[in-house]
Amino acid sequence: MLKLPIPLICEDDVFAVLGAGALLLTINNRLARELQHRYDRVQQVKGLTVWETPQILPWSVWLQRCYDYQTLTLTETDNSSPALLSPLQEQSLWERVIYDSPYSGALLQVPATVRTAQEAWRLWHAWRLPLAGQSLFLTEDTQAFLEWAQVFEDYCRVDHWLDNARLPDAVGGMLESGQIPLPGTVILAGFDEYTPQQQELLAVLERQGVLLQVFANQGGSQQTRRVALADTIEEITVAARWARHRLEHSPGEKIGVIVPELEFLRVQVARIFDDILHPEAVLPGRGRIERAYNLSLAQPLADNPLVHTALLILELSKGELSMVEMGAFLRSPFVGAAEQEFSHRALLDAYLRKTREERVSLERLWKAAITAREEDANHRCPALGERLQQFKVEVDSLPARQPPSGWAQSFTCWLQLLGWPGERPLDSEEYQAVSAWHKSIQSFSSLDRVVPSLKKNVAIGKFRHLLVETLFQPENPIVPVQVMGVLEAAGEQFDAAWMLGLHDGIWPTAPRPNPLLPIELQRHYRLPHASAERELAYTRVVTERLLASAPVVIVSHPRREGDRDLRPSPLIAELASVLPERLQLASVESYVNEIQQTGRMETLVDAQGPPLEAGAQVGGGTGLLKAQAACPFRAFAEYRLGAKGLEEPSVGLESLDQGILIHVALQYLWEKLQNQHTLLSCSAEELHGLIAEAAKQAIATQTAVRPRIFTERFTAIEQERLEQLLLEWLERDKQRPPFAVLHQERSQPLNLGGLSLDTRADRIDQLESGERVIVDYKTGRSNPRHWFGERPEEPQLPLYCIAHEAPLAAVLFAQVRRGEMKYLGVTKEEGSMPEVAVFTRVAGGLDSWEELLARWFQVLHALAVEVVEGYAAVAPRDANSCDYCALPGLCRIKELGGGAAKNKKERDRND
Repeated sequence: MLKLPIPLICEDDVFAVLGAGALLLTINNRLARELQHRYDRVQQVKGLTVWETPQILPWSVWLQRCYDYQTLTLTETDNSSPALLSPLQEQSLWERVIYDSPYSGALLQVPATVRTAQEAWRLWHAWRLPLAGQSLFLTEDTQAFLEWAQVFEDYCRVDHWLDNARLPDAVGGMLESGQIPLPGTVILAGFDEYTPQQQELLAVLERQGVLLQVFANQGGSQQTRRVALADTIEEITVAARWARHRLEHSPGEKIGVIVPELEFLRVQVARIFDDILHPEAVLPGRGRIERAYNLSLAQPLADNPLVHTALLILELSKGELSMVEMGAFLRSPFVGAAEQEFSHRALLDAYLRKTREERVSLERLWKAAITAREEDANHRCPALGERLQQFKVEVDSLPARQPPSGWAQSFTCWLQLLGWPGERPLDSEEYQAVSAWHKSIQSFSSLDRVVPSLKKNVAIGKFRHLLVETLFQPENPIVPVQVMGVLEAAGEQFDAAWMLGLHDGIWPTAPRPNPLLPIELQRHYRLPHASAERELAYTRVVTERLLASAPVVIVSHPRREGDRDLRPSPLIAELASVLPERLQLASVESYVNEIQQTGRMETLVDAQGPPLEAGAQVGGGTGLLKAQAACPFRAFAEYRLGAKGLEEPSVGLESLDQGILIHVALQYLWEKLQNQHTLLSCSAEELHGLIAEAAKQAIATQTAVRPRIFTERFTAIEQERLEQLLLEWLERDKQRPPFAVLHQERSQPLNLGGLSLDTRADRIDQLESGERVIVDYKTGRSNPRHWFGERPEEPQLPLYCIAHEAPLAAVLFAQVRRGEMKYLGVTKEEGSMPEVAVFTRVAGGLDSWEELLARWFQVLHALAVEVVEGYAAVAPRDANSCDYCALPGLCRIKELGGGAAKNKKERDRND
């Protein structure tokens, strides 16, 4: 076995022996790059302009190079070494084994089981677990794993394959037999512990006469302090301010910020460090900026925007995308001709959303891109349409099944047809993402060895999974502030370091033994994450290493998380504490304030838009005054500027759609019935037939607009629902005093304060007295009190009343709602409509019906005058007025603070 401990070697001596041909093995890629950079810097200080590249390799890369060297140097007849499986090939083989096993039907998540099985296989070999003869400890899960492992091993033996878990053993055998040339010295860097498998391989190197040494960072921590802060956000903020202060006063320093849960805090860390170190990053048109900090945590390649667009193209080959995905595809700069059609494609996105359907087909996208009405041609995208047509032809011509390499060629062809990755020049990160994509394509092609053929959807799913599993960390210039996780910090050395988030809930971490291996064996052999004692011992080693990573180290922990009190980790509790105000932190001013302080600002409250020109028409009907009453700016933005929020997709029917169905069905019914007498005269069978036809007609109108929603089953359910609603409502209409339906959806022009409006009441009934009743259908809960006040919430019915010249007996909401069928409103005289109050009970202070109409005329006339005069203050009637407004980004009411209330007071004074 390996002789422990291994002798230490300092940095200066390391770089000297590297120049003499020594091999430096690191725990990860990041440390290898860092040590390469430090070596190069030393050579530059010596005045050298050229030097031989040293052998600095991550452990895993070195193993693969050793194996590749042996297989490449021997002739085909002499080389009996098995083929090394790539990580993707290995994963696919495990998937094949588990899917084909009798246990697969009982598994909820096969991909997650595959990852767990691969980890168990790796741990088994790395820690030399004696699983044979352990029948007392074998659970059902372990038994299943052992069966999978046997099948996996059989596949490898029959097909002459080697997996990465057994690669160190194979390399050890090659080293033992002298098949691989060895350096005189091997230096290890960044390893906190060595597995038994690694120790055996290092022992082989020792027996071959190789000198083993461990890289030791020079010096230790001279100043270590602990600080308690309110929460994690304050920790990140204070750490960023501390880093900025050090940058300002010691520009050449290398600063480390170590975050144990960086994968969960990445978004918050990036936002706060941008706010403090690069506030100018929020300015429009800045593009990608060179930052003074680098986030070392790699993200899935699938999350990269450029790769995400490529995946959307692959998904589009299935024939459809979700509305959200379709919008991302249309707005992406990585599709051909995006620069020349970007505004038209944004309008095409808005056009496709109008149906509010959850998914959009490729056929509909193509037709919408190439055709449009003469008056609405802004969403036409001919360049995109042409590419989509070629894309459709290519996709339709493919066979049902292909080997992975065939699908890889198809994927590449589809991207080329749609112009990926776009015409504009790529920046460095985007170029690296394209390179990573091509490597992934090559890796996917190599699956031919273990996966004979795949269907299209399965191939796309497997390739997507590959991109999710592939971590992407673009190479950036060396910057002074390095933000990294605990594993990435292995072997690093800084001038100053901040470790945050070290509370007792996460440090040390909770044990999580592998469920496929016997727990007793994992604890006995002290496998990673096997027990609390094991985690404590390992975390103590990591903590000591991190505390020695810089002359100045600050350790912080949050006091609270939500409503939970937190304590410092016991591993840092004994460190000397310091109050936050004693730290040297940069004074950071809000960027908004900095901009304002650089110039002389003049504040102008502009609540006035241009008045309407004489004879000008504003569309929108009664909705215009409703919006004006709710918020003048909203009315101006929507009806004068044409600003509209994007429609959001919905599953099933929203309340608006259900209201349209009821309107259409009731309109059809009363066109047939005409009056209450006919309704009362219908037999039950006749009425049911009429109701069924009305529901069918209403559904047909909506099916034409939203065909994907109205499947056969959904149509049957909606037909039944509508029939029940209509039958229940007509029973309510039977109880009214006699009436006839005089008009439905009749247009009635109205000129109010110089504003021309088109009013259209749902229904106008005529009573036996000759007086009329205005009816407006509602499927939600309604309240007639919304008709009153200086800025009525529901001004439609008052508008219908003042536009109607004939005498009125009542104005009503018809609330068509299951279990709550009723008429709501006001009547001219007591008792003229059952259960409907006379107007004097609702509108206080009014003595006559004529006075009520006059009051409505006065209020609505004032609103119309506001529209004509261009009054457009951001002054919502109340807090509820903003709840359903789609334009908060345009009015920026949250930035105004009390400004909206101030505008409202000024408006009230003017009124």
